Amino acid sequence: MGYKLIALDIDGTIRNADYPISNRTRDALNKVIELGAVVTVATGRMFQSAVKTTSDLNLTSPIASFQGAHVADPLTGKVLWHMPLTASMTVEALNALEPWGLETMAYYEHDVYVEKNSERVESYGIRNEVGVHVVDDLKAIADKLFTRLVVVGGEPDIQEIETQMQARFGSRLHITRSLPYFCEILHPDGGKHKALAWMCDYLDIEQQETIAIGNGYNDVHMLGWAGLGVAIGGAVEEVLEVADMVTDPIEEDGVATMLESLITRGLIG
Repeated sequence: MGYKLIALDIDGTIRNADYPISNRTRDALNKVIELGAVVTVATGRMFQSAVKTTSDLNLTSPIASFQGAHVADPLTGKVLWHMPLTASMTVEALNALEPWGLETMAYYEHDVYVEKNSERVESYGIRNEVGVHVVDDLKAIADKLFTRLVVVGGEPDIQEIETQMQARFGSRLHITRSLPYFCEILHPDGGKHKALAWMCDYLDIEQQETIAIGNGYNDVHMLGWAGLGVAIGGAVEEVLEVADMVTDPIEEDGVATMLESLITRGLIG
């Protein structure tokens, strides 16, 4: 059996602030595509940011962004699958978050909505090239059907919020951490693993023919779902626990190392 879909997390997996996507990684991914497999990304980044960050990979297959709540064509921008929060989900989640008093960003299309502006929010908007809108009450505009909510705070608070929200909502919401200071809240049918499942149906690929590669808390479900879950060296413990294998860290081109091995063994395509 050959693997036919390779799904990559972006930040901390194929690039980081100090280590851009390497030529070796690009060459390995190009070889994968030449062999007939699909290369995609599954990222917490907004769609436009994901496209921009991976522009030198020349991706042509659908990509999953917004933590897996959104799948779109990277060439045309056409949305193929979208699983936004319902209005009632948004209101219930915001009510549960109120006692914490932390910043919450609500994502709608290519913009972010907040109840209070801050230097951190402004910096986020500039860095991601998105509009930031300040409103009186996010609950009052919940019928926009936000793609996700992101709570911003210190690492101990965010970890505790994730734990408490998961206990409170169970399977009624998909709740995960991305960065240590972001807790993300999505529709229960969102998440990177759900986006990849949709892609497999769309592309006629079997679950066992997929590889998912990641390093962060938000990659746990994706690696557990994939036919082969691969953790990057230095990944968080939760990812290492569910991974089928661990490759080298990003600084040593771990993704390329793993793919080159599979290509040599005839396991791609």
